[in-house]
Formats: sequence, structure tokens, C-alpha cells
Amino acid sequence: MRLINRSKKDSPLARRACDAALARHVERFGDYASRATSSKYTVQVDGAKITVEIENRSASYVATAITGARRLRALAGRMS
Repeated sequence: MRLINRSKKDSPLARRACDAALARHVERFGDYASRATSSKYTVQVDGAKITVEIENRSASYVATAITGARRLRALAGRMS
């Protein structure tokens, strides 16, 4: 199972929050979480609370720090 941190180019706090959330997600679900679901974690790093969303994919877990407004394109179930 690959662990992908999509916040590597963001702030160091977001990167550390994603790493912590990925570690917790693997501890909670192991290598076989149900696909096509996502989980949200709130992680406290150096006194700042950062929300991290983890998407389960077929061969990886993808963590993204939610530090600002989301694009409407990124929302699930969007009408075309």
C-alpha cells in the first residue's frame, strides 16, 4: 500500500499533519480499507489544527491538507 502525501509543496505544518494522519489511517484500517471512501482527520501540529482528508484508492492512500477553500471541481458528485 502506497502512502501519498499531496501536501509536500505546501507548508511544513501541512506536510507533517498529512504524515501524522496517514500513520493514524494505516493504524486504524491497515492495508485493506474499503475503496471509494474518504476519511477526515483533524491533526494538531505545533498548536495549529489542520484538517486532512484521506482518500482510499485501489493501491494507495492519498492525504491532502485542507488549508484553504476547495475548488468546486474537486467536490464529489458534481453535475456536468
